[in-house]
Amino acid sequence: MKTLLLHVPKFNNFYKPIGDFIWLNYMPMGLLAIGDFLDRNSLPVEIIHLGVEWVENRDFDVSELISDQPDIKAVGIPIHWHHQAYDAIEVAKRIKEIRSDIFIFSGGDTASFFHEEIINDFHMIDAVIRGHGEKPVCGLLQALKNNRPLDKVSNLTWRDKTITRANRMDYVGDAETISELNYSNFSLVRHADCYVKYVGQPFFFAKGFTKERNAKMFSLSAPLFPIAIGRGCPFNCTWCGGSQIPQRHLINGLKGFIYRSHESIIKTVQDSIQAGYGIMHSCMDPEPNTQEYFIELWDRIRRENIKTDWMFEANALPSDTFLIQFKKTFPGKDSIITLSPECGNEDLRLKHKDPGFSTKALFEKLGTMDRMNITTEIFFTYGLPGENIKLLEETIALQREIVKRFNCVRAIRTLSVEMEPGAPWHLEPERFGIVTNRRSFNDFYSSHGNPENNTFSSFGYYIPDYFEDPLDTQNPYQDFAKRMQAIKCRKFCFIHPNPEKSGKHPWQGRLFCQVASKLISLKPRNLSKPY
Repeated sequence: MKTLLLHVPKFNNFYKPIGDFIWLNYMPMGLLAIGDFLDRNSLPVEIIHLGVEWVENRDFDVSELISDQPDIKAVGIPIHWHHQAYDAIEVAKRIKEIRSDIFIFSGGDTASFFHEEIINDFHMIDAVIRGHGEKPVCGLLQALKNNRPLDKVSNLTWRDKTITRANRMDYVGDAETISELNYSNFSLVRHADCYVKYVGQPFFFAKGFTKERNAKMFSLSAPLFPIAIGRGCPFNCTWCGGSQIPQRHLINGLKGFIYRSHESIIKTVQDSIQAGYGIMHSCMDPEPNTQEYFIELWDRIRRENIKTDWMFEANALPSDTFLIQFKKTFPGKDSIITLSPECGNEDLRLKHKDPGFSTKALFEKLGTMDRMNITTEIFFTYGLPGENIKLLEETIALQREIVKRFNCVRAIRTLSVEMEPGAPWHLEPERFGIVTNRRSFNDFYSSHGNPENNTFSSFGYYIPDYFEDPLDTQNPYQDFAKRMQAIKCRKFCFIHPNPEKSGKHPWQGRLFCQVASKLISLKPRNLSKPY
């Protein structure tokens, strides 16, 4: 019996300066760890990235993976990010049409949040693993292999003939377990070289260009590897489905955050460098006031004489001690610390972002980073509940002040936030003063199957009083998104021909966009997908 773990990105997206592109190309960090755990427990497994298969062969079809392969008895299709909902379900449907005997299971945050609805209404999915997956997936496959009942498999929601059954949620990974996992076993990944060099990063893949052209136009100078520092989150940002409250109560049962050991992180870094990565990327800073874990980790990396760059996403403002140790450990030009004030208005920032900080503290920290010659990128969003067109001016003014005062800022990027399953404002939209049409899994599935709802230009919600002029009552969602996109183009465009930089002034990005979009328009639309 062999199992395929199949990553399905969102295949059809359109953005004017890029054209048609594939989104969510990097696999969930835990997928390789689950694959390695199965392999170590004598359960044959192969990890396949469906986007990579398409890049390697534009005529590829998912049927090639399972036709005339009788040893393949199970296929796992994660639905971690909600953007995957449509494509993952359609791939599962296609597999069932070809091989009805294959057991298809899913997992990941979105699948976990909507586990009962998926099993009730989407019969191409036979089971959902809720929360942490390594041991439950292993238990599921061992039960299937030995023809045992599924009612004892931890964290499993499954279809028992016509009845949906949810087994006990009695597995949550601890620090020891997650430190023993191997997050970098690329020997299990089909076409791993293509994934590392061309597809895993950049975060989007423009369909109209070759893989080599994509890498040149949209990638950093070296492949970027996402490091799993640990699991969980101690914070509760209002827009994030990964916040502590939904994770603990609705997705995986984990309270707070648990770290992997320094030894396991160092092994992952060494393995990923061996695989061809040049930049490590971490997006969790659970203790921004002390950061002792990272200060010690940087010391260990220096003692091991590991040479790499690091992109560190800071949740709050890093301490000066942290900055000193970071610069000492990662002096390369591609080592950066990203900061996310989110918006210009302090009250709004403190309401939505956890942990928040004042604008004064932000400026003081940027001054320190300037003196230490530490590069930073700064991220903002727009369209936060409580914001309106007037308050947005504070974000515009803050960005201008940052550009004028600080040389360490490599890029300022302003991105929209889409509605996420389980995010605090998804759970209680009325309390936040927003209206959303994405409540159920079917809502997300239908939305991402609509070619008009594109990543970067579709929100899944609207704020009724954001603008002075009322929204179109016949289609407020589209009107809100259209107006917000116009603001982004006019005030926040950061497009730059060098992917490592961003435009200092919006007009520069708009000019480049006009040229790029005219060239893109000469090519026919590409809605191809491998299913």
